[in-house]
Amino acid sequence: MGHTLRRLAPSFRSAVGVDATREMLAAGRGVLAGAGVANALLVQANAIALPIRSQSADVVTSRLAAHHFADAHGAFREIARILRRGGLFLLVDNYAPDDPLLDRFINELETLRDPSHVRNHTVAGWRRLLEGAGLRTTVDSDAAVTKLTTENWLERSQTAPDRAEEVRRRLRSAPPAAIEAFQITPDTFAVRKLILTGRR
Repeated sequence: MGHTLRRLAPSFRSAVGVDATREMLAAGRGVLAGAGVANALLVQANAIALPIRSQSADVVTSRLAAHHFADAHGAFREIARILRRGGLFLLVDNYAPDDPLLDRFINELETLRDPSHVRNHTVAGWRRLLEGAGLRTTVDSDAAVTKLTTENWLERSQTAPDRAEEVRRRLRSAPPAAIEAFQITPDTFAVRKLILTGRR
């Protein structure tokens, strides 16, 4: 959240960052202070109850957060509520392949690594959620991949040792289709990301 605001806030008169946790807000304040960004307000709130006036935002972004939303549909409805007519929502997040077995493989792996993970939807699934909230969608990129080093990925989330070992085991024993889809090597694998835009 802080890194996104650091890049975007200077292009606007004012900006608001929202997170449910005090820890992320504290980290965001540090990022913004270090970059000299003074026009951004950080608030603690749930994504399904944003403390922002209806039709008051020109642009809303969600970067690698929505896969943690317990109620993604409710969160996207809130985003649609606060956007002005013609306003833009930009979603950047991981997505799962259409194949149900590969979908299950990556979502179970993500949940083992971080129990706060809820779901990487498919591209069609993310799109349905936005359109169900009343937004017109366009996929700008559904082919981007991010290469991850397994141990760094586990360390960043401070995954419990037993869960981390299960992640390693599943990557070692992954079926051929998963090895190909997620570019699994002994030390790395890849996740797929999309950029999806929604207009009010």
